Amino acid sequence: MSKIYFVTGQKQLFKNETYDVISVEESLRLLNPLTIIQYDSETTGRDPHIGNILCCQFGSKDKFQIVVDTSTINISLYKNLLENKLIVGHNLKFDLQWLYNYNIIPRKVYDTMVVEQLLYLGYPPYRENSEFSGPSMALSAVAKRRLGIELDKSIRGEIIWRGLDDRVVLYAAKDVEYLEDVMWSQVADCKKQDCLKGAKLECDFTPVIAYLEWCGIKLDENKWKAKMAKDKESLDNAKKALDNFVTSNPSLKKFTYVNLQGDLWEGFDTTPKCTINWSSSQQVILIAKELGFDTKVVDKKTGEDKDSVLEKHLKNQKGINDEFLNLYFDYQEHAKTVTSFGQGHLNAINPNTGRLHTVYRAIGTTSGRMSSGSQSINTDLAKLKKLPTNPSAKQKKEGLGCSYPNMQQLPHDAITRACFVAEKGNLFCSCDYSAKLNIPINMNIYIINL
Repeated sequence: MSKIYFVTGQKQLFKNETYDVISVEESLRLLNPLTIIQYDSETTGRDPHIGNILCCQFGSKDKFQIVVDTSTINISLYKNLLENKLIVGHNLKFDLQWLYNYNIIPRKVYDTMVVEQLLYLGYPPYRENSEFSGPSMALSAVAKRRLGIELDKSIRGEIIWRGLDDRVVLYAAKDVEYLEDVMWSQVADCKKQDCLKGAKLECDFTPVIAYLEWCGIKLDENKWKAKMAKDKESLDNAKKALDNFVTSNPSLKKFTYVNLQGDLWEGFDTTPKCTINWSSSQQVILIAKELGFDTKVVDKKTGEDKDSVLEKHLKNQKGINDEFLNLYFDYQEHAKTVTSFGQGHLNAINPNTGRLHTVYRAIGTTSGRMSSGSQSINTDLAKLKKLPTNPSAKQKKEGLGCSYPNMQQLPHDAITRACFVAEKGNLFCSCDYSAKLNIPINMNIYIINL
C-alpha cells in the first residue's frame, strides 16, 4: 500500500494514523525525481474566479500520495514542478484554471477523461438511467471499467463544509493513486486503435481550452442591451406579420377572435385578433395542418409517429404555402436570437473579471468538432449575483437564468459581433483556418516509451 503525506501549516496536536505530516521541502524532495506526476485538486466551488483551492494532491504510481493544504501553503512553491513534469489528471481542464490564478501554467499534460472520450468517440453521451446512454466518463467509472477498482466519491459533496479533516485528506489522496494506471491502460488501447497521435493532440489542446475558459471575453454591456432592444423589436414585427397572415386569411378564421364586449373608455374594436401563441409548437401545428402541411414525423427514440413543425421538416414542403413558411421561419429566427442571445449573456459576466466566461468541450460532439455552452447553472456566479440557482422555466424566460452561453453559434451580423470588444491597451484578433492549406502538424510525442 502506498504512503500518504500531508503538507500543512496547521499544527498537528496528535500523531495521525492516516498520513504523515511533512514539510514543503520534504515533499519536493520526493516529487522532483519523478518523470510523471498524478495531479488533482479540491476546490470550494466550480468557478475559479470566485472560489479557492482547498487542497491539491500529487501522486506517484504505487509509491506515495502528497496532499497539500493550500489554505496554509502557497501553491506557487510547486510552480516549477507543475510546469516541468508530465502531469496526469482527470478532467484537467478544470484543475488547470485554478492554477492559472497563481501564474502556474503546465503545458505537458495527459488527461485521462479526454483520452477516454476519444476512445469512446461515436457512443451516445452518458445519461443516468437511460437505455440510450453511453459509458460514464467520471473517474470512478473509468477506474472501475479499466482497473476494477471502486473509488468512493460519497464525501465529495461534503468537502466544502468538512474542510481538510482526515476523511477528506484520504479521499483526496485516493484520487491520485490510480491515474497513471488508467493512463497506461488507455495508451495500450490507443495503440490497438491506431489513435495515439490523436490522443496526444487532444491532450496538448487541454491547456489551450482551459485557458480560453479562464480568460473569457469582454462584452460591452451597453452595446449588448441596445442589440437586445433591436432584437425584441424585430421579433415583435415578425409576430405582427404572422398575426396579420392569420387574420387576413378567411380559411383561418377559427384562429381569430373579435372583442364584442367593448371597453368603457375606448369603445369597441371589432378588428380580428390572432389567438395563436407562436412560441407554442402545439398551436402552430394546428395552423400548419389547416394550411395543408404534413406534420407527421417518426420519433427516433420511440419509433412512433408524432407531429412536428421544425424547420428541417417543413422546409421540404415548399409550394404548399410559401408565405406562411417564410413568415414562420423568420419569426423562429428572431425568437431564437431573443432567447439565446439576450439577458443570459449579461448574467454570465463575472463581476470579478468583468468578462463573460463559458465552458468549451474539445471532444465528444457528433461532428467531432468543438462545442461550447451548457444549460447547467453556474451556481457560484448565480449566488454571487443573487440569481436563482435552480430557476424555473418561467424564471428562465424572464432572463433570470445563469447558465454558460454558447459562444460558437453567435449571429454573424455586425451589430452582435461588435458587442465583443478588446479592453483598453489590447487588440481583438479574429482568425480562422483554411482546409485547403496543406500544413503538417508537429506531433512531437513527449511520453517516453509509448
